[in-house]
Amino acid sequence: MALNPQDPNEPELFHETHATEELPEKREGYWRKLGGGSLTISIIVHAVIILIFVLWVRTTMIPGKEEVNFLPGGGGGGGGGEQKMAQKKQKAISQSAPKTRIASAVSNPDAVSLPDVTSSLTNMSSLSSATLGGAGLGSGEGMGRGTGKGSGVGSGIGSGWGPGSGAGFIALPKLYASRCSPAERAEKMKANGGTPQCEEAVQKGLAWLAKKQNADGSWGTGHKAGMTGMALLSFLGHCETPESLKYGETVLKGITYLIDLGRNQKQQQFAGVFSTKPNVISSTYEHGIATYALGEMYSFAKLGAKELPGLREGFEKGVNIIIENQNGKGAWGYKEGIGYDPKGGNDLSLTGWQFQALKAAKHTNLKIAGLSKAVNEVEDYLKSMQTKDGGFGNPDRSVHYNQWNLSGAAVLGLQTLGSGNSGPVNKGIRWIMDETKKEPLSWNKDAYLYTWYYNTQAMFQKGGDAWDLWNGQFQKELLANQLPEGNYKAETAGEVAAASAAAAGGDADIYRTTLCTLMLEVYYRYLKVGDRDSEGTTSGLMPVKTK
Repeated sequence: MALNPQDPNEPELFHETHATEELPEKREGYWRKLGGGSLTISIIVHAVIILIFVLWVRTTMIPGKEEVNFLPGGGGGGGGGEQKMAQKKQKAISQSAPKTRIASAVSNPDAVSLPDVTSSLTNMSSLSSATLGGAGLGSGEGMGRGTGKGSGVGSGIGSGWGPGSGAGFIALPKLYASRCSPAERAEKMKANGGTPQCEEAVQKGLAWLAKKQNADGSWGTGHKAGMTGMALLSFLGHCETPESLKYGETVLKGITYLIDLGRNQKQQQFAGVFSTKPNVISSTYEHGIATYALGEMYSFAKLGAKELPGLREGFEKGVNIIIENQNGKGAWGYKEGIGYDPKGGNDLSLTGWQFQALKAAKHTNLKIAGLSKAVNEVEDYLKSMQTKDGGFGNPDRSVHYNQWNLSGAAVLGLQTLGSGNSGPVNKGIRWIMDETKKEPLSWNKDAYLYTWYYNTQAMFQKGGDAWDLWNGQFQKELLANQLPEGNYKAETAGEVAAASAAAAGGDADIYRTTLCTLMLEVYYRYLKVGDRDSEGTTSGLMPVKTK
């Protein structure tokens, strides 16, 4: 019912529960002495309406503390229905669990955790605030553009989700940004020559991997740390984090396993090594892969003013072990009984996993002693391994780990670790192109997925004719050989070892599936070097220094 100041019966609206009663004569007299008539009531009504309007303007038009409903879709988000589910789930999580744990340390359960969710951020996941504090990332239909507020949290604008750019949070490095928006993933997939079938294959692969996770959070049997690192890289490549709706628990358990493994090594000389058998040769590969995975995870979880002892310390320890064991040539070697051997030979294959861990370390912006020097030295080593014809490694094809196997690894290192390597890179790319034309890729003949993994990334980074050539072959081979469950058929080895030989101990199926999944994520997993900001910038924002 609308108020009408001209209606003499209007005052009855203020006493609805007594509408049928008349005022006693004495009370009516007092009322009239106070001026209680239609005009007075009209003035009062208008004053109340004006007051309500003023209060409404103050609460809706003047900026204040915002309630942010945000939960990363972890790559799996898409439509509005999932967004509403995410908001409902996050509200329940925020009210029942004010702290999100990223690892459950055995000795100190509070040692590893993400930031507390304060009352002003009741509906915002703590991991989300840590990872996406920069330009808002969209989910579903588009990218969110945020405007920062005083609390350091902005509001996403548009059909997607995303916090705005605000002071206090460290932005997600632009290097990783494309993988965290379903819309941008689709855009990058299309722009870079991918298809919807590629994304479908990725999702099938991740679903299969999730089913194969062990009860302790690991994957595999013979090389659990290495396989866990490979699986986590595959999930992170699709922006699946500990708070993803579908795979959050899976990722969380995997990270927990690695952190606890490094922390709980029984022998002091192997403290921090990510391997169940830290004294054997294969532990050096496992450690590099696991450190690489934790480095990417740290870039998703870091905060400028918040310590993350378990994740950060475990990762930094892992990087320090790698740096300490780099030899004088800038490479890495190994020896049975001790694992890493800085006095041993140079192994280009082993070096590939170590420089990927160092690359991840660079993008965390952590101040790690010796990191820049180690990166420079590994670049020098990679350039020294180039042959006259442009390949990298031993020019004798009968020798294990020759240039047919490892040229892509060396080229990728020179592309992503530094600058000024265009000459060696271009020469290496031409060599790979020539060999691919001579021997087109075939799953059933000389299929070495380890080589394909590196070549896929190197050719993608180069783009142009090189990528067109490689993409036209590798994509077809992978899609044709994925099984309905999401894993892949065993490839035919031929002259080189297959994945089954590279991952002995019952891990071949997991190893093969992670390599293929990572290859099919290449379309959006990393930005091309030429598209990235200059070193030290992230998502268009200057980084906040970490402690």
